[in-house]
Amino acid sequence: MRVITDNSSINDSGYNIATIGYFDGIHLGHKKILNELVGQAQKRNGKSILITFWPHPRNILNPNTSVELLLSNDDKHLFLKNIGIDYLYIIEFTKEFSKISAHSFIQNYIIEKLNVSKLIIGYNHSFGHKREGNFNFLQKNIEKYNFEIQEIKKKEIDNKLKISSSSIREEVRIGSIDLANKMLGYKYYITGEVIKGDGIGKKIKYPTANILPVKNSKLIPGNGVYVCQVNFDNKNLRGMLNIGNRPTVDGKERRIELHIFDFNTNIYGKNVKISLITKIRDEIKFNNLDELKDQLQKDEIKSINILNNEKI
Repeated sequence: MRVITDNSSINDSGYNIATIGYFDGIHLGHKKILNELVGQAQKRNGKSILITFWPHPRNILNPNTSVELLLSNDDKHLFLKNIGIDYLYIIEFTKEFSKISAHSFIQNYIIEKLNVSKLIIGYNHSFGHKREGNFNFLQKNIEKYNFEIQEIKKKEIDNKLKISSSSIREEVRIGSIDLANKMLGYKYYITGEVIKGDGIGKKIKYPTANILPVKNSKLIPGNGVYVCQVNFDNKNLRGMLNIGNRPTVDGKERRIELHIFDFNTNIYGKNVKISLITKIRDEIKFNNLDELKDQLQKDEIKSINILNNEKI
């Protein structure tokens, strides 16, 4: 996959087929669009182009808020490469760019810079100033443009739940990992470096690895205890993860603490990938460390039972 970030043209006069969007998370709805894109490009011996933006448009249009992402840029690029995208065309999203009309966007990018033969668009995607561009806009103006258009219909779970990056972020934010994973089509994960903590877990025979997230923009799930799978140095391990303020020890800051089952190796400085399976309980303030240890033993038994039934 070739990544283009300098606003240049793609000098490929063959059959270029493109789609537009931020595609945070590369969820099941995204995959439907991207697989269609790649499949059609391959059938026509053409090139697939994903037109995307950086930073996230909402961070520019609403500077007082910051969108926490489901995937880092590096991870998103790897997903897209594995799907088979030929060109990732990244446009810098600025306030000035946000004022470009839908027609100017089509003319300047889709036609002149990218020489697109066909544009595939998701059913709810909008582009251009004030979101004036969408599939209906393309249909009304198709005679002005020398390319084909196709709309991808919405993909739903159980005919009730609309899949979107926003809805997945909300599920992750409240700790509803099961539902988020179902919409993503893979296990939501966080990556981070193992750093030193206070050593309290070791005192009660539940040593934890404190995790410093690699990407600050990555959305961290809501507080609670999660069953997880752990990968580092090509090792696949199992454990449980606590996210929260550690009220039992009067913690002052939010931390991510990982306990790996049947593991007693120093991994300070290692980067780990933690894939979340499900949340098993909220964070609780116990009266003392003995009560906390008793609960952790119950958490471990429950986690192992869940992991034994999990397809890895």
